[in-house]
Amino acid sequence: MHVDGTYTWTVSAALVARFGLHRGRELSTEEAEALGTEASVERALSDAYRLLAHRVRATGELRQRLAAKGHSAFVVAQTIARLAAEGLLDDAEFARAFVADRIKLAGWGSERIVRELKRFGVADHIAAAALAAEAGDDELSRAIAALARQGPPRGSAESARRRAFAFLRRRGFSPAVTFAAVCQWGGESTCENEDAQRVE
Repeated sequence: MHVDGTYTWTVSAALVARFGLHRGRELSTEEAEALGTEASVERALSDAYRLLAHRVRATGELRQRLAAKGHSAFVVAQTIARLAAEGLLDDAEFARAFVADRIKLAGWGSERIVRELKRFGVADHIAAAALAAEAGDDELSRAIAALARQGPPRGSAESARRRAFAFLRRRGFSPAVTFAAVCQWGGESTCENEDAQRVE
């Protein structure tokens, strides 16, 4: 669309019909502002649909991606509201799917999952609810299973424990769960000796 001979916006057929646009049509200042906002929201929606076509996204992540594409905060807010109304944005569903995927496919621990959900802009209470629903209380079993997939301890007991501990911490298991899992994986007696040394 051109205004006074200068290219201004690209508008959809729906906006052309809604605003009754045709060659020579004069727009009031208010109409021009409203049309400009609607055209900007349409561009942001188009960007959002392309992003959502690749995978489900959290609201905060989509907000950041749209802002990075140069959309104003107002346009991004309007776009997010429309997508939520269409049922295309649901942080609780995103968090549940993310938690299930990272537990089953990546073998992550709760700390890493929460950290990543926070990076995507998912609220703490939503992340906690998703973890409670998907992960349950079986974090220790999952940590032991992750170590079992690595095979039996190799090298000296001390170096094997250090490698196992580092492996589980990178996966996002808490220090307490990691220590307990390494003890069961490497043999209880070594951990009892280490506990005794710590107490002394």
